[in-house]
Amino acid sequence: MLCRRSTNTSFASASSTSISNLFVFVIVFPVYLQIFEHPQNVTQEELQQDLLLLPQWRREKVLSYRFLIDQVLCAKAYILLKNGLRETYGITENPAFEYVKHEKPVLRNYPDIHFNLSHCKHGVLCVIDDKPIGCDIEEIETALDINLCHYCYNDSEVADILSAPDSCVAFTKLWTMKEAVLKLTGEGINDDLPTLFADGLLERLRLQTVVDRDNAFVYTVCQYTV
Repeated sequence: MLCRRSTNTSFASASSTSISNLFVFVIVFPVYLQIFEHPQNVTQEELQQDLLLLPQWRREKVLSYRFLIDQVLCAKAYILLKNGLRETYGITENPAFEYVKHEKPVLRNYPDIHFNLSHCKHGVLCVIDDKPIGCDIEEIETALDINLCHYCYNDSEVADILSAPDSCVAFTKLWTMKEAVLKLTGEGINDDLPTLFADGLLERLRLQTVVDRDNAFVYTVCQYTV
């Protein structure tokens, strides 16, 4: 039986440990969380070093992408997961994936350990826990797309976004909340976004959303309450 290792940082008290542009947090519910900031600054030479840390199947996936930024995001997400499993559970082998319903990845050899990965061009996010978990990180856009807003959200949500002090942040916060929930359930983005929270779903969930305006991203982590 694997024993989860304790960590010393606490996001609830707003403390963090930084190594270059890697930040490690434990949020208010005890989840292992890592963010790699500024992946857009990674060079081709740095990517080549990262590729040495990956198993063959992941290298092939990384190199299947055409653009450097997409290769970096794919590589860093796996490396964060690998680091997190080592730090929290002492697992040193390269994690292997299986895919369940809706193509949600799970750990092939450790079905009791749950993880989720997300990335945007400003950050790569990894969360790991003993319970099912979902996360999403998104770039804060500089202008609000009102048509997209109406497509994704119901009238009440749109009104809240338009009346917010920063409508772009409000849009992104709600988007990350909804996507984190759908990644928790394994459904992924669908056409039911406007009604997602209509049936009291939020009462069965706990979410934490963090806005990093300086680095232009928002992320949300989501778990069930029980």
